Amino acid sequence: MQQVQELPYDLRPVNQDLRHIDGDYGWPLVGRSLELLRDPFGLFRRYHDRFGPVSRISMTGFNTVILNHPDYAEIVLKDSENNFSAKKGWEPHMAAFFEGGLVMRDFGEHRVHRRIVQNSFKRANLIQYNEKVREICERTVTRWGEKGEIYFYDEIKRLLLDIAFGVFCWVDERDKDVDAINKAFSDMMEGSIGMIRLEIPGTIYHRGLKGRRMLKEYFLRQIEKKRASDDQDAFAGFAKATQEDGSYYSDEDIANHMVFLMLAAHDTTTSSATMAAYYLAHLPEVQAELRAEIERTPRPLEYDTIFGGMPTMLGVFYETLRLHPPVPMLLRRSIRECEIGGVRIPADTMVCVPIMAIHRLPDFWNDPETFDLHRYDEGVDDPNDHPYRWIPFGAGPHKCIGLLFARMLFAHLYTELFSRYELKFARPNYFPTKLQHFPFAKPVDRLPVKLVPRAR
Repeated sequence: MQQVQELPYDLRPVNQDLRHIDGDYGWPLVGRSLELLRDPFGLFRRYHDRFGPVSRISMTGFNTVILNHPDYAEIVLKDSENNFSAKKGWEPHMAAFFEGGLVMRDFGEHRVHRRIVQNSFKRANLIQYNEKVREICERTVTRWGEKGEIYFYDEIKRLLLDIAFGVFCWVDERDKDVDAINKAFSDMMEGSIGMIRLEIPGTIYHRGLKGRRMLKEYFLRQIEKKRASDDQDAFAGFAKATQEDGSYYSDEDIANHMVFLMLAAHDTTTSSATMAAYYLAHLPEVQAELRAEIERTPRPLEYDTIFGGMPTMLGVFYETLRLHPPVPMLLRRSIRECEIGGVRIPADTMVCVPIMAIHRLPDFWNDPETFDLHRYDEGVDDPNDHPYRWIPFGAGPHKCIGLLFARMLFAHLYTELFSRYELKFARPNYFPTKLQHFPFAKPVDRLPVKLVPRAR
């Protein structure tokens, strides 16, 4: 045991002995993984009611401690003592696709590399992206209207593909490699969320890894050209970023960060936009309220208008992410033994912050199952407020850098959509429908909807 403890934390085996913690591992081998996929809200609620906010469970292949309380989320995510490794939390599940990305780096190394990405999401950069995002959303909604009926999830995936290449790396549609790049990106997206994670030829996981390698090679070939260009996209920002000694970051690091950025932003934003449409199509009164705000808002949307003058849009955005956070739970692994909520957490233990469950705790949310965009209105006095009760983008050192960009995209998309159309379900008696919760929330049938032109 002493020899194990002397190893660096990222080389030590995971601790699986949590017998001293209240809880239930579930079935042999699979634990509660199948229940997690089928009904995660019910599973976390039962564990909270039966065992309290700290409990043990077996899921996703590991004996894990559930920390289902905003106070404990704050301890883990703020991580003031550098005791919770994001790298070791996500490595078993995402290492193949997130290699070299921010989520696979800890502590000092993470801070250094976060600067590469942060520089491309400062206010000046976001203002530059704003017009490009508006143009892409306007073009996309026009295309949707011509179809009349669409699968919303599929169309949002295509929109995010256009955003990825039109905003993050400015790929010229005339580029002879553009079709191959698009296919590689799409394959990578599909493979990254494949449930069978074995690299067997013919599987989506195998195609996904092949697509990732191709995309990385593409970025590696473009780095010198980006450094010499006047481009203002995120890729150019990564390529031109310098370290403290004035030298560039390695080409390998830049390519890995680009792959991570595009992968991490794509499916999370696709999920959020789709789930917003799911609720808005069900709630015509919310559509009407949002449309009224859009009509009195100057167009085209300016950056400062989005972030200072659209409270209804913000409420829809916040409430969608509360009910269906883009990343349903955050995984970490302890480095040293610690205590949380009076419970001993051994070193090298997997811990889970179930964001999706914290967002619906009755002690912190009034009527938590109801879609209520006015929870966030200025001046609302909520005695249950807690800084870590709403954490869809995480918090602390690993908080998602793309928060503001996601809000910008959301505002442009729904401004374009509701200024021209009403959104309705394509099938009668559709709500509620069966939802997939992992790895990202979406209706299992991809949300068929109709765009009905507004009466003028």
